Amino acid sequence: MAAASTSLSLAFCPLFRPTPQPQFQPRHLDPKLPKPLRLSLAPALSCAAPLAAVPDGVAIDDIIEKDWSFLNAAGSHLPRALAAGALSPASRVLAVTPTPSFVSALLSESPCELLVAAHESLYVLGGIKEEHDQVRCFHLEGGGGGQGGGVVEAVPGRFDAFDVVFVCYFPGMGVSPAALLRSLAKRCCKGARVVIFLDQGRQSLAQHRRENPDIVFADLPSRSSLEKAADGSKFEMAEFVDDSSLYLAVLLFQG
Repeated sequence: MAAASTSLSLAFCPLFRPTPQPQFQPRHLDPKLPKPLRLSLAPALSCAAPLAAVPDGVAIDDIIEKDWSFLNAAGSHLPRALAAGALSPASRVLAVTPTPSFVSALLSESPCELLVAAHESLYVLGGIKEEHDQVRCFHLEGGGGGQGGGVVEAVPGRFDAFDVVFVCYFPGMGVSPAALLRSLAKRCCKGARVVIFLDQGRQSLAQHRRENPDIVFADLPSRSSLEKAADGSKFEMAEFVDDSSLYLAVLLFQG
């Protein structure tokens, strides 16, 4: 509507006020008078930018958009996952593969200095940006399946010193725990908290794997695999819960 309202405002410019009713005697047009302006309600193309930008060097036809809507319903343990981040108004937060409902809950619970959302789905990023324009959104090129989706190098380097990272759906990222933590170690400040969670637990993951095999590539990492990955990237396990209704792993960056 911004573009439409801008166009409509021109109609009220003094130069284009309604002219008096024409007289019955013929009148000659003065060629020096300004030509009438044609107005259109259609927004200008330059203002109709997409909600989520396509990465440089990637053609629209090369992007395969998958349906992530099966994650839209938030589980009852979402507040616990948010609390594990220990958010504050000064927090610089990275959310990897979040849902729009997660972003809304996070901002409602604790407004932060910076929130960056990274996802392989342009549709999901568009929904987040539409609801919360202040969120910085970036496309994770490549998707899962071991092709690089979920690695935070997709986020520009000027966004760093994150003190909270939420990994919202690890099974759909297509990376190992070690690769993920190595990537995050480059962008986190000392003491940063990395929260890997699934607020619907392993029971829902089994259903996701059956119904969405094109998205769910991996299992949730075990405690031993996370501890091994953490040792190689200067992370330390602070909390670990793994049951049918909640998966939650909290790691602290010691770098």
